[in-house]
Amino acid sequence: MKKLFLIILLGLLFVVPQQLFSDDIKGYMIPEYYYVAGQNEADLEGQNGFWLRRIYFGYNTKLGDGWSARVRFEMNSPAFEEGTVDPYIKNAHLQKEFKSGLKLIMGIIEPPSFNMIEKFWGYRFVEKTAPDFFKMASSRDFGLALEKQEDSGLVYTVMFGNYSSNKGEDNKGKAVYGRLGFVKDAFHLEVNGHYAGDGSKKIIYLAGFGGVKGDWGRLGAGLYFRSENPDEGDAYDVTVLSAHGTVKMGEKSEFFARVDSFFNEGLKDPGGYVPILAKGEKPTFVIAGFNFKIHKMVELSPNVKWVMYGGDGRDLDADGILDDLGSDFYINLTAKVSFKTGIGK
Repeated sequence: MKKLFLIILLGLLFVVPQQLFSDDIKGYMIPEYYYVAGQNEADLEGQNGFWLRRIYFGYNTKLGDGWSARVRFEMNSPAFEEGTVDPYIKNAHLQKEFKSGLKLIMGIIEPPSFNMIEKFWGYRFVEKTAPDFFKMASSRDFGLALEKQEDSGLVYTVMFGNYSSNKGEDNKGKAVYGRLGFVKDAFHLEVNGHYAGDGSKKIIYLAGFGGVKGDWGRLGAGLYFRSENPDEGDAYDVTVLSAHGTVKMGEKSEFFARVDSFFNEGLKDPGGYVPILAKGEKPTFVIAGFNFKIHKMVELSPNVKWVMYGGDGRDLDADGILDDLGSDFYINLTAKVSFKTGIGK
């Protein structure tokens, strides 16, 4: 069934008249070669190979009178296990832009938790931003949003959603989001947050970010806080500081680095392509690499990812003493291959 879906999707590109696609069809894929040089999970150490971290395929259309719509699919390779690249809907929304510049967005959309911060970071294809990677906030929700960016640079967003990502709703809880920021020329400043009910617990998320950029590159830092308050039991919270920088080395190349550091023990293990043991630990996550634009639609980024652990450890040895966790180290060759309609025109 999934193969049939992909065949139909690709077939439409050739069967349906091209003018229907004159609005926008675009996306990108992220092929990567990885080598696990060191890992606390002995079964993973030394593992290496190729995978497709992600494939994005999106269609945007203008409906007239300020209305537009977007559908976007995502496909991911399973991490460190056998499986197929399965498609699912990442975005599906309708948007109305009023003459004032105010936008009303409805459907599966990006909450204002880190989407603009992610664009400033610029290396989503290498790794997610800290609040996304450590599962402090979701990249999608089903809901309604009002958003506007003034000519002065002032940005504000309010949103009401299911708090169920791009999945179906399964409880009575909902989420209210907000953002206030200033994005102009060389500067990016914002604060955002949300309050949500998720089953038997209440969740508060708060973020502050500041960044500056120029011909030399860019610098940014964010502080992210998440608190979970269950109906029964103790409340838990986690705070992460993330700082990153890029330095231009030439017209088509730059060096980038990022450090994510926990102030207290994490609530969840992120898993995936970098399976960090964050729950009950205070890891520090370091990313460093180079980016080369070898074609206007192709980027190549050799990079390393290093995880250092702090906290109380997880396991007791034979004498009842807590074992210290070692560090994890990954070597990657990551590529970003973009595509869109009208290329070469």
